[in-house]
Amino acid sequence: MNWLKIKDTRGRESRTLLFVTIAIVLLYLKFIVAGITLGGVSFPAMTAAEFGTSFAAIMLVWLGREWTEKVARKAVPNEV
Repeated sequence: MNWLKIKDTRGRESRTLLFVTIAIVLLYLKFIVAGITLGGVSFPAMTAAEFGTSFAAIMLVWLGREWTEKVARKAVPNEV
């Protein structure tokens, strides 16, 4: 199985879900290392409000995709 071909709940390949997953992982890593100094390298602090705002912005991309696909499916009647 190719890890670049993440499938959504409907079983279809989703590029958007791949980018959202990568962004969430990077956001978590940034939040974990925020405020730490390692070997003279200092990472800027990140508040919970900044984390929450960033998380919400990332989730809006995915939720927007799901919503537009749901609206598009309702516009086209199911074919039997």
